[in-house]
Amino acid sequence: MVDNIDFVVTWVDGNDPEWQKEKNRYLGLDETDANTGVQRYRDWDLMKYWFRGVECFAPWVHKIFFVTCGQRPAWLNIDAEKLVCVNHSDYMPADVLPTFNSSAIEIGIHKIKGLSNHFVQFNDDFFPINTLQPDDFFVDGFPCDYAALDALTPNGEFEYLRMNNMLIINKHFSKKEVLSNYRDKWINLKDIKTLFRTVEMLRPWTSFSAIRDFHCPLAFTIEDFERVWNAIPDVMNNTQGHRFRSKEDNTAWLVRYWRLMEGRFYVKSQQQFGYAEIKDDSLDVVCSAIEGQHKKVLCLNDEYKGSNFDATKNRIISSFEKILPKKSMFEV
Repeated sequence: MVDNIDFVVTWVDGNDPEWQKEKNRYLGLDETDANTGVQRYRDWDLMKYWFRGVECFAPWVHKIFFVTCGQRPAWLNIDAEKLVCVNHSDYMPADVLPTFNSSAIEIGIHKIKGLSNHFVQFNDDFFPINTLQPDDFFVDGFPCDYAALDALTPNGEFEYLRMNNMLIINKHFSKKEVLSNYRDKWINLKDIKTLFRTVEMLRPWTSFSAIRDFHCPLAFTIEDFERVWNAIPDVMNNTQGHRFRSKEDNTAWLVRYWRLMEGRFYVKSQQQFGYAEIKDDSLDVVCSAIEGQHKKVLCLNDEYKGSNFDATKNRIISSFEKILPKKSMFEV
């Protein structure tokens, strides 16, 4: 039984003109230039529903560490009992700031002062929409996870980061030894659909091609991060030194992979966590996923390229209002 479980969530208000100005200055852009990467940084005004979801569906959480560059939503009650506001400067080296690189921000979150040994890392697009229990994340002190093999699919820049992670994993671990030592954890019937993928990937390569990623909150211990930082400090510092996302980055997923290699996890299906993409033609699906509450946490990935952003945002807000209509303690 874990006494304290904290949630860590990272957030940025990409609509903030001062933040945009600073980002463009470091990019070497004129202030009148179009904001780069708007889709990566824009704010859908949904963060209050993340806090409402935590209060409603995970009232057992010990502390919430809200990690930003110093930004605070106007509605945020910074005096809320469980809330700890964290600036990047509180745990990252001064010479790497300001940073606009999510990998750099996440790869060192274990250094946040006061963080409990057991914590769950959320992105700001992972929304609790149904009842969560501590054993969704930790059992017998171990992070809950499901180990599965995968293949790299070079169809976007993110695959560079996955490749970088796997280069490190294959340098430090033998696929044959890992699957032999922890066979029951890798060949497990708790998720049959995902298991098929692993079985198909057993023979073609003698090294790891990729590890299956789940778009969901990730349970960690501080030790998970410390083991990787102690083993490869140059690699971790290299990523943290990149002000913007780089093809040379590694990610916090590497910490998860390392843990899987060492068998330090409790096998549990991740199918209770859902994923939906906000696209021009997917709004009905997204709103149905929110209102139906069939998953415990729903990742809403921003892939919207349409011209009706405000109308789309308002409809999604309306769906959240149907399941989380009451203000939380985190709102003024």
